[in-house]
Amino acid sequence: MTLRIDITGLPPEQVSFAASPLAELTSMLHVLAAPEHHPQLAAWAAGVRTGLRPELAERLQEAEFLWRSSRADFLLPAQPRQTWAEELDDIDQITDEAYVTSALVTTCGSNRVRFGGSSPLTDADARDRALDQAQARGALQEAFAERLLADPQAVRARVRDTLEQCASAFFGSAWACVAGRIAADLRVKTDLRDRQGLGAALAAASGAIALAPGG
Repeated sequence: MTLRIDITGLPPEQVSFAASPLAELTSMLHVLAAPEHHPQLAAWAAGVRTGLRPELAERLQEAEFLWRSSRADFLLPAQPRQTWAEELDDIDQITDEAYVTSALVTTCGSNRVRFGGSSPLTDADARDRALDQAQARGALQEAFAERLLADPQAVRARVRDTLEQCASAFFGSAWACVAGRIAADLRVKTDLRDRQGLGAALAAASGAIALAPGG
């Protein structure tokens, strides 16, 4: 599948490269949830899982739909901050409707949820549709969706606390190891953009990204 993003006329300097600690954390959580997708990181994942407290391992499993196959939008900050705590504070500012809808997209299957203009928090039909779709995905998904719709504030607080516990469990040390490399890579990509153009910078970011001939 090809995804096309129209950036016609967009000045190259408006395409920026930035590091998001929260995005890195949820990337690590994705690896822990689906290590078979990343065999080169199997040893790291096995080591982290072995060291997790049982309670934290259980919490990660109950919310893994937020990052296993696709990530909830709010876990990929549009404006990355210096620390994951600041990014978690930004998530706290979004509405329950936005949070719940984004969470249900990943819980129910991103290609199966269609709420239209209705909020499952206030519209009974949208709520029933979401629960039916979650149920079709499995018992864990159904249970998570039920808790989310019944008390979104409680689920939001629990998810944040779970992510915060990851800092002391493994993320703090892992981030310390990669932050310097990421910062250096960002400088390289920005320099490529400024010196050789956006096409070169995007190609260096990933072989899966290409700029159309017309820009």
